[in-house]
Amino acid sequence: MDDRPSDDPITDAILSTSQYERLRYAEGIITVPVSRVLTYQAVLLALLASILPLYSLYPPTIGAHVGTLDPFLAAPKILFLGLVGWVIEVASALALAALYWYRVGHEPLEEGTARAIVNLEQIAIGLSLVTGGLAIVATVGLIGLGVFGVSVFSTYLSAVAGENVFAQGGGISVGHLSILAISGGLVVLGVRAVLDRDTG
Repeated sequence: MDDRPSDDPITDAILSTSQYERLRYAEGIITVPVSRVLTYQAVLLALLASILPLYSLYPPTIGAHVGTLDPFLAAPKILFLGLVGWVIEVASALALAALYWYRVGHEPLEEGTARAIVNLEQIAIGLSLVTGGLAIVATVGLIGLGVFGVSVFSTYLSAVAGENVFAQGGGISVGHLSILAISGGLVVLGVRAVLDRDTG
């Protein structure tokens, strides 16, 4: 019998002696490798950081709706959604890293432990790519409305929002959330680099 690995990673994983690898492909809904998930998270955080240049492009006519055009003083309520997305991405990345280090430090795993790790990974990945991703995309999309001018901005506020979600009242400014997003992205990339080094 040929014991060489096949060209099919799923078949290799199912036939693997690792309980974790078998369960991840046999029972997991999301089978994206952790390193790739971390890359997606870094991209989402980079997208969140784009709110600073977007806000800086606001025309002066938007000022009456947003309170201030200074991105480091502007703290619209909508940023709470972006902050939630940031927390989800960073927390999920750290959770995935902790699960990885626990797994490699306790190999070979019993089936129950392997299943628990796979389930926790699925939750962390789902939260980061779906919930956190949607929160970040929605935040960037709404902040980007102001770039198109006061007519588009006013139409959204009157026809869709119902209230001015760009009014001051958030706990963090546009500029500070952008810097936080860059910092979070660097943390996620750092975690990925360490995992890649350990698996390399």
